[in-house]
Amino acid sequence: MADLVNTLPRGMPGYIQLLKRNPDVRNLWLAQTISQLGDWFNSVALLGLIVSLSGNPLATSLTVVFQMLPAALTGVFLGGYVADRFDRKRVMIISDLARAVIALSFLLIRTPEWLWIAYAGTLMLSVGGAFFDPATAAALPNLCQPGELQTANALQQSTWASSVFVGAALGGVVAQAFGRDASFIANSASFALSALFLSQISGRFNLSDGRQALSSTGAARALTDGFRFLMGHRRVLLLSLTKAIWALTLGGIGLYSVYAFNRYHAGDIGTSWLYAGRGLGAFVGPLIATSLFAPHSLRDYARTMLGAFFFCALGYAVFAVSDSAWVGALGLAVAHLGGGSVWAFSRMAVQRETPDQLRGRVLAVDGMTFSVTTSLSTVVVGAVASASGETLGVLSGVAATVIATGLWLLAMRSEIRRAAAAEPRSL
Repeated sequence: MADLVNTLPRGMPGYIQLLKRNPDVRNLWLAQTISQLGDWFNSVALLGLIVSLSGNPLATSLTVVFQMLPAALTGVFLGGYVADRFDRKRVMIISDLARAVIALSFLLIRTPEWLWIAYAGTLMLSVGGAFFDPATAAALPNLCQPGELQTANALQQSTWASSVFVGAALGGVVAQAFGRDASFIANSASFALSALFLSQISGRFNLSDGRQALSSTGAARALTDGFRFLMGHRRVLLLSLTKAIWALTLGGIGLYSVYAFNRYHAGDIGTSWLYAGRGLGAFVGPLIATSLFAPHSLRDYARTMLGAFFFCALGYAVFAVSDSAWVGALGLAVAHLGGGSVWAFSRMAVQRETPDQLRGRVLAVDGMTFSVTTSLSTVVVGAVASASGETLGVLSGVAATVIATGLWLLAMRSEIRRAAAAEPRSL
């Protein structure tokens, strides 16, 4: 992997300089920021609507599953392939425009009998994201100049996090003050604006013609190349799996509205506070981590991840036992400080280790592993919460992350020894 030395300043000064000097990255950033703000307007309103109409903890957990699992499966079998096969810019714009229409379907939900639209609409938005996200991740290294990728990745993670913070906070206010329909309309408009900014990007989203790059492989083989690459590169696999370990704790996200409505008695505003705490931590995490750490070896990477996992588990443990929205939000801020760092470093490492002609498919598998793990964890946490209470539900996810971290460290220790015996390499 290329050296992580960055020509840009670390932290916020680097973000500002990157956006000033690279208009393509700036337009991509604006597109994602606006779209993500709309996502969180939608999430707060939709989860509140489901809790109000169903009153079942598992119902909100299933919403998260419909949000993540279809994207994971579609992304790994189609989204990554399409990102490598076709013009990534067109793929992203078409995905945005389709989701702008789908987002309006939530306006039809008025009674419990119409809740199926919440799941169907969430599923279709998820599928749209499954084409957008691999194309974005695969295109970013091509739009960056030398020395910009680390800063660009940290900026993307921090922007997503700040969108959670701002979008969730404002989303709760808008839903409560103007009604949930206003939040659904705002989400639809955000996709249209995202497509507009993407259309302004002039840089190359693909280094080579996707058709030519894949012409020598059969369709079935092309769809499974991402799996085979990771299975054949143990080092990259271990770098990628850190997000899945974090996802085990993340299963608690399905209970945010349950805590807000049933435990804190704070309604949509309580949900927005919890999401805001999550976003604040995820924003601060990569900013601090990339300012203080630049892992140059597998050993450095393992130590950085161990610290991040500690914050993940600690934060969700605090959230699990919280009895007020403020304490719960604080716990989530701590947890996602660690989780945001895990995501930023892991995604950057996988991007750097993967050739451009395979990057879309490998990153789709990378994202699928995270999404499937989050979905399964969310179902388990929701089921435990329904049977034994929300506290034990969240703590079950924390326990799973602690165990998985220990197993990953053992595997990483073996890889470090193998790499040292062969030839020491920098990340």
